[in-house]
Amino acid sequence: MPERCPVCNQDFKIEPGFYIGALWTSFPIVIVIMTILSIFLLAYLKMEMNLFFVVISVILFSLQPVIIRLARAIWINIFVDFEKDAPKKLL
Repeated sequence: MPERCPVCNQDFKIEPGFYIGALWTSFPIVIVIMTILSIFLLAYLKMEMNLFFVVISVILFSLQPVIIRLARAIWINIFVDFEKDAPKKLL
């Protein structure tokens, strides 16, 4: 992730340990993805359990960087106000 927002110059490194809460935000995202994949792979494709665990593990591990970045964005938006029409701050 960048250190600062290119639009409003918000520092993304607010304090040490701030993004630990993003781990709790990423958990429901993973659960939703896993549920949708499980229904599709097990019910629709009727995949065997051994292959299912391999496939779902590979998919979730490959999506992890995207999930963590999304969780961090959600977490910072909970605590930092964003004004869409605010003037751009200069460095």
